[in-house]
Amino acid sequence: MAVVAYALFFLAGVGFGYAAIGVWKWLPFALPLLLALVAAASEGVDGTMLLRLAVALIITAAGVLLGILRAPEDQPQRAEPGWR
Repeated sequence: MAVVAYALFFLAGVGFGYAAIGVWKWLPFALPLLLALVAAASEGVDGTMLLRLAVALIITAAGVLLGILRAPEDQPQRAEPGWR
């Protein structure tokens, strides 16, 4: 299996999960879906392709969720009273 492709899906998920705003965090799902659509059009649909697509989507989702967890807080922290 091509590990590099899955690593790129994971990194794209982490990057978008960390930096994108709102619904745009889930944009990396378009890449594996688009690649699977092109492969299905040229070679047909089979079990191997569906399994690889499922793995790619799971890895991408894991990357997005990790990026969301690592993202800084949306609300800046306010100074507490008494601190200068």
